[in-house]
Amino acid sequence: MTVNANFARFVAVFAVLSPMFTFNTANAQTSYPMTCRGGGTLSIQNDGGNGVRINFQAGRGAAPQGLSPGQCTWSDRALRSGEPTTICDRASSAAQYVSRLVQSDEYSIFQVYNDGRGCMRVTRVGP
Repeated sequence: MTVNANFARFVAVFAVLSPMFTFNTANAQTSYPMTCRGGGTLSIQNDGGNGVRINFQAGRGAAPQGLSPGQCTWSDRALRSGEPTTICDRASSAAQYVSRLVQSDEYSIFQVYNDGRGCMRVTRVGP
């Protein structure tokens, strides 16, 4: 059997078996801390599925420079033009922080990554 035949056999076996495995790409992504201050114009919506969408205003600078109610920003810089101002998360995870986001004196930190489809995806809640 030639190398090409072995490779073809491998590809065929992989194609048959791969649907049996799931890959969690959220955990494979590098995520970064984003701080949000509750209240203001921040809005929390059910996404129609099993998650929530949190729409916020971009802070003017890095988190240590301060946030107004309803703003979120990176810990080390302001959001760049074109970066999403929506955080997307699973409803089960969001249950631990949603009540704080309606209060303008509360802050939450999320580990997120830009999914390239308009959302900052949450991988973990907390610093």
